[in-house]
Amino acid sequence: MQQINRLEKNEKLWEALAPEVENGIREHRMENFCLEIRDIDGKPVPGAAVRVMQQTHDFDFGCNCLWLGQLGPLNEAYENRLAELFNLVTTTFCLCDVEPEPGVWRFEEGGKEIFRRPPVERVVKFAKKHGIRLKGQPLLAGSWYPPWAKDQNLSNDRIKALYTDYFKRVAERYGDVFDLFDLVNEAFCHTRFPLYTEKLEYVEWAFKTARPMFPEHVKLSLNETAWVFYNSWEGKNNYYELARRLLDSGAKIDTVGFQFHLFDNKVWEAVAGEGAFSYQSVLAFLRLHAKLGLPMYITEITVPSVFGEIRDEALQAEVIERFYRIFFSVPEMRGVLQWNLCDGTAWQNEGDAHGALIDEFMRKKPAYLALEHLLNREWKTMLAHPADGNGRFKFTGFRGKYEITVEGFGMKRTVFRELGRDSKNIIFTLV
Repeated sequence: MQQINRLEKNEKLWEALAPEVENGIREHRMENFCLEIRDIDGKPVPGAAVRVMQQTHDFDFGCNCLWLGQLGPLNEAYENRLAELFNLVTTTFCLCDVEPEPGVWRFEEGGKEIFRRPPVERVVKFAKKHGIRLKGQPLLAGSWYPPWAKDQNLSNDRIKALYTDYFKRVAERYGDVFDLFDLVNEAFCHTRFPLYTEKLEYVEWAFKTARPMFPEHVKLSLNETAWVFYNSWEGKNNYYELARRLLDSGAKIDTVGFQFHLFDNKVWEAVAGEGAFSYQSVLAFLRLHAKLGLPMYITEITVPSVFGEIRDEALQAEVIERFYRIFFSVPEMRGVLQWNLCDGTAWQNEGDAHGALIDEFMRKKPAYLALEHLLNREWKTMLAHPADGNGRFKFTGFRGKYEITVEGFGMKRTVFRELGRDSKNIIFTLV
């Protein structure tokens, strides 16, 4: 009965925060654009018919694709659900699964299938087919240290040599394919990893070793689990302090990432407006880490739809939508990645929360529909009306790739163009 009572949401707290969030979205995700429609002689084309249709976002809305090719007759539906909603997918590069035996690599198809670990080339093929960007995670995580390496009882130097070779292989093979990697994940958690020390010196070593191997456009991220929200003392946060120390040491961290799994009672903090996972507290936490001056990612987000004995998919949809709005409003945020797409595919007991966006039968849950509305309607700009008497078409839109079609003087032209901070005034020649 106590849990049921906690479903009574404190709407006043959200109503007080919502205007600030919406203002942040308008200020940090939208631009004022002006198309100047001209003929071949450079003269304005007054009254030209203009249509602008946003195709993609410059913000990363992603999801893991760890069941790619592993769902039998539901594979096609799974792929379609991913491609309909997201512009980025992530797959794991856990060394224990990529190199399950010494010298045996699973980059290509044809090897043994491993639960939630599709071969990398399968993921690359899917992404190319649908024009989706790629992220890899994690290249180094203590929980995924290979068992065969444990059995060999490698020295610290040999462990570093093992990972140096791995960084090099991934950089050479996928440096022109993937845009982002979590280089080190959950460093605070895995105290049994042989390189672990209280000061986490190996994290600095990893960034200084890997960064020169990858092309500059590939971003290498530091990532941590959701428990860092609690891990503060005397007004300090351990994760923030680690990132600050690494930057001060000269380690080049390109982005910082935060897992955001609302298991256990965390979702109640959100809906009740109390504790570390209330909407206000999460926003304050992100603003603290924004002081690092680095782009930020929510690398894994899970919001349950089952709470003890209660199934409430509407509550899941409401909470996830509000957090997406918060994340999208923070200027330093560069992306949010839903963790599991469909129920029945989560890792171990994570599935008890039913925190995916679609169910085991590929039915879209209310949470999927809520995000579909945000990503493909509310946060996509689509307009059609005539240019003014000077041939100008002014509009405010979200940054991303657009299809622009203009008709006038019996002519019609369509172009595809990225519109962002550096494209406020665009000359459009109608030929």
